Amino acid sequence: MVLSLRKATGSDSATIAAYLKKLAEFEKLSKYCNVTESQISDLMNEENGLNALIAESDGSPIGVMVYYFYKIAAFSGKRVLYVEDIFIDREYRRCGVGKMMFERIQEIGNEQHCSRLEWKCLNWNTSAQRFYDEIGGKCDSDEWLTYTINL
Repeated sequence: MVLSLRKATGSDSATIAAYLKKLAEFEKLSKYCNVTESQISDLMNEENGLNALIAESDGSPIGVMVYYFYKIAAFSGKRVLYVEDIFIDREYRRCGVGKMMFERIQEIGNEQHCSRLEWKCLNWNTSAQRFYDEIGGKCDSDEWLTYTINL
């Protein structure tokens, strides 16, 4: 098994959409996930739009990490790199794929002079929380609360 990681291109829109649907199913949120390949493609073509890393085993997709840049983090005067979604096929978890993805995304953040890397995790996903702790992630839920308004 040869694991590799590459930046997604426009031709990966279907793969990204499929992995977002897998993630929604895992999170029991399928009824909210209606993204299309065309929408992914459009978002990838926007300035400062959607970016993704594709993890592969022997040339076949096994996971996706979707990310984008906040335009500004006012206190630092730099941008923030935000991981919106990550999903790795079950049989490839605990094989180093997640670690490889987070190492690469940190490199991208440094290359782009970002102030920090951010992401969220559902409170019931304890296996992901353990992994994030292992790679040095810090949960600051005791300091800042995330509020949303659905539009």
